[in-house]
Amino acid sequence: METMRVLVIGAGVGGLAIANGLLGKGHDVQVYEHHDALRTSGAGITVWSNGTAALRELGVDITGRGHQLDSLRSLTESGRLLWEADLDEVTERLGSPTVQIPRRELIAEMASALPAGALQFGRRCVSVSEQPDHVRVDFADGSSAVGDVLIGADGQRSVVRQQVLGGDPAKPTGWASWQGLTRSDLPVATGRQTLNIAGRNAHCGLIPTGDGLLHWWFDMPWKEGDRVHTVAELREMFRGWPGPVEALLASVTDDDLGFFPHIRHKVPHIWGGPRSTLLGDAVHAMPPAVAQAANQTLEDAWLLTQYMADAEGSPAERLRAYEFERRPRVLKVSRTAALTSAQRRTPIQRLARFPRWLATHSQVVSLRSGSNVLRSLSPKPRLRVA
Repeated sequence: METMRVLVIGAGVGGLAIANGLLGKGHDVQVYEHHDALRTSGAGITVWSNGTAALRELGVDITGRGHQLDSLRSLTESGRLLWEADLDEVTERLGSPTVQIPRRELIAEMASALPAGALQFGRRCVSVSEQPDHVRVDFADGSSAVGDVLIGADGQRSVVRQQVLGGDPAKPTGWASWQGLTRSDLPVATGRQTLNIAGRNAHCGLIPTGDGLLHWWFDMPWKEGDRVHTVAELREMFRGWPGPVEALLASVTDDDLGFFPHIRHKVPHIWGGPRSTLLGDAVHAMPPAVAQAANQTLEDAWLLTQYMADAEGSPAERLRAYEFERRPRVLKVSRTAALTSAQRRTPIQRLARFPRWLATHSQVVSLRSGSNVLRSLSPKPRLRVA
């Protein structure tokens, strides 16, 4: 295999994942992050079976660090059960578990696996130039770096995307999340069940994250210029929702509250230039309605690692092959996330209850249909009859 010098812009989930994968294949990898240290903000990340499988293949095992989930339960705002999926069975059928982990721990786990010197901080990319035999990145401090391949993993406001593709930035979807990761004495915080609650004009979720931590979120319509709600306003807006919701909001403060608007990128057909490509939010940022953004980023890193380990083809041929194979899967997930988000105003009385076996089967089919890694590693799911 030809060893390449690979420049990675961004030390988030995607940048650290691809660095681990490519270093494991013998490539020379440098990761450049514009912050002065690892970004440890954010709440929890649900790493579904496709994400844990991709991480494992990239050489990072989080099953000992995260909190494994065994059930996914959905209720209406009145407390009526809509459906419940058996995540233990999903794990059995797909060969990899669903794990909830604080974002800071996932970042730390991936960063700790990198050799000394592979991460460089305070290096903000400002321009990219590609030549027939190399790619060059210039940084805001006046320095530069030259490599064989450039990977833009610099998020939804990607400088690399703007430099190599141009085009429109990600667009808001009209929704936003208010969320946090806090210690809680609520029973849901010590269990292994994700609880999703669907309202007429809002949704919320509570996810145990291990060690008494609870990841919670509230999704509501929001547009630029609207006010950002306080915890006191959330308490009033979610009054009368099922027990854990009011109890949770009574226990948190504005200091615990994070806010982010939902956005979506149009997924292009080509993701880079002759010696560059993109992964993660830089190319396919999506609303969190199906909790797949980080997982799809890990899928990108896994598949790109496979193509970069191929001994055949020029860098451009390998990069375009990665994009060609990856795009249909991530486009399907992105569209599902956008459609799910858009339909969140559906009257609750129209939502039917699904049997447990069907909800579980739907999870298996959905995860596998949007995954390159699961389709490569696991057998086709079988339909289970009642």
